[in-house]
Amino acid sequence: MNIKNIHLAYYSATFSTRRIVREIASQFEKPVKEYDITSDVPKNDVSLDSDGDLLIVGVPSYAGRVPEIAARSLKRFLGNNTPVIIVCVYGNRAYDDTLIELKDIVEAHGFKLVSAAAVIAQHSIFPKVAEGRPDADDMEKLHSFAAKSNDILSQISKMSAVSRLMVNGNRPYRDTKLIPLHPEGSKSKCTSCHACAKMCPVGAISMEEPFKTNEKKCISCGRCIVVCPEHARHFGGLLYKAASWKFEKDYAEPKQPEFFYVR
Repeated sequence: MNIKNIHLAYYSATFSTRRIVREIASQFEKPVKEYDITSDVPKNDVSLDSDGDLLIVGVPSYAGRVPEIAARSLKRFLGNNTPVIIVCVYGNRAYDDTLIELKDIVEAHGFKLVSAAAVIAQHSIFPKVAEGRPDADDMEKLHSFAAKSNDILSQISKMSAVSRLMVNGNRPYRDTKLIPLHPEGSKSKCTSCHACAKMCPVGAISMEEPFKTNEKKCISCGRCIVVCPEHARHFGGLLYKAASWKFEKDYAEPKQPEFFYVR
């Protein structure tokens, strides 16, 4: 199969997932069209061909599941036995059912899996966990993953004849629970540049009081923290300190990326 165009769709609140899937896509050395589905569901369907198109999808694992916004957005991508590579990114705890849920979403909309990856990145809530990941060794493994995926594609004549790829995870998927930890804003540091309000995926920050967080809307993705030029936002409080201590202790052992390929 001759791949001519790469379509890259990613949900990436803190930009780690974007970095990872861009690195994978770059190894194919083909034209890339990006779809950032972090904040908005595409208004129109994105239909891809079975001959010449490759979709690469990347999402973070939120409590072991595909983020709800990402799941809604990905239903806009329609294939016709179109090859797809899926990637889930997690912060060294576990990706649980994220990869299998992502597989189910893309397969239900006409795509055929070529390969899949579960990759570690710095945790978005507890940044001392997997700090510095993905590192140089991770990137080398991603390059090998892309090369092997490309080699598999080159040997396929018809995607319709490709067997289904199995990945780790369970059905039914694990129940999701709201995370009781939310970023706090510093009123004294806030300059009302509104970067956080404009880029919050769920509209949990108002333009009038950007130093506050609507906890009922907040999904604890950490985007407001990484986009604030004044470093005026952070996770904090006694509950966070206690949770941080336990999480850092429980998940200090570095995990390694996992890769899956169709046979």
